[in-house]
Amino acid sequence: MHRYIFLILVLHAAISGSAQNYNNNNTNSPATNNTNKTLINQQDTVSSVSPGLEEIQISTKKSKAYRTVPNPKFGEEAEKADKDSNSSIQQLKSAKYQFETNYSNSRHQLTRRSASQEEVLNMKQGAQIYANMLPGSFEKHFYTYLLSKYNPKQFPELQQAANLQPTNTEVQQELAVYGVAVNDQKLADSVAVQMIAQNKISGGLLSYATDMVNSVPENGTLLLHGYTELIPVNYEKNNLGRADIQLISVDLMQSPDYQASLTAKGFVMPNSAFVDTAFVQTFCALNTSRNLFLSMSFPKEYFQGIASALNPVGLTFAYGQAATLDYNALNIELVETKWKKYELGIGKDPQSDALSANYLPALLSVSRLYEEYNKTEEAKEIDHIIMNVATRARKTGQLSKIKR
Repeated sequence: MHRYIFLILVLHAAISGSAQNYNNNNTNSPATNNTNKTLINQQDTVSSVSPGLEEIQISTKKSKAYRTVPNPKFGEEAEKADKDSNSSIQQLKSAKYQFETNYSNSRHQLTRRSASQEEVLNMKQGAQIYANMLPGSFEKHFYTYLLSKYNPKQFPELQQAANLQPTNTEVQQELAVYGVAVNDQKLADSVAVQMIAQNKISGGLLSYATDMVNSVPENGTLLLHGYTELIPVNYEKNNLGRADIQLISVDLMQSPDYQASLTAKGFVMPNSAFVDTAFVQTFCALNTSRNLFLSMSFPKEYFQGIASALNPVGLTFAYGQAATLDYNALNIELVETKWKKYELGIGKDPQSDALSANYLPALLSVSRLYEEYNKTEEAKEIDHIIMNVATRARKTGQLSKIKR
């Protein structure tokens, strides 16, 4: 059995890498969404900020009449105003790059969710420049919130950013996740509905979220890594009436307020403010009695050192509950009655296709059981589904190594 779990984790290394790459390529940084914005300085100079960090263009509203006034001092003043304007724009451009580069770096790490001290310092410096120069700008409000996310005291900053850019994808994500953090399900669901209508959450991803919710037995606690799953899983959890499931976001654990809310619910928190692989592993060890299930989309680094305590159940790894759960029965029930197994190998959209390999561990487990039970026809059928899923997920090479 341990050898089988090891092989599953080898496959998961490829799975999580694919999912992580998808998340990295599709996590919207503030830089990628700040379209249709204008920055107006004291010289009435307008700068239109386009999506790329390096594509800020400057245009002025000075008329030709001003340029022909025969007063040499005016020419000097205009030239000075232009220099001051360009200097201000360059400061803002640099501040934007400084904040967003460090924010993006902190979000795309395989071993931590918290930003490093250097990243935090750089982000604070960039945000402060916007606070000083453009206190009413989208960037000022959004950067201020991102520096202390999930803090109820900073929620008005997020609301101001949403007022300025209501369809900004990352703003919508932050609003939905804030709703999850403070258990405002009305807010979380209303934003999720908007994102579904705008196809920012695909139908395939909603189906995946439904299958993940169904993977968690009654009164289970589901740990999730990032936003890609958290928002649709929370939405489907509510739609399915699974109030018995406790969702916990590792991302949200960066917030002292969120940690305090978990403590109030009886969870034991690690003695650390820095959320990384060690933090998550310690959290699991401290809360083994809470029926923990970890999403398979965690980077494999989070599972190193705890592999012997993991068992594949649906789209999750159950942590340390071998004495109380029949994993084999759970996986067979999911495949035969809960999941639309004949649709698992059909490509749907980039969001769900990138996560589809996470079905393979449970399917492989069921295939092994059918072989042990001498269910030849069922084994052939499930093996055909496995191959289709591996093809959809582009994991046929890794699959062939496991099945040798």
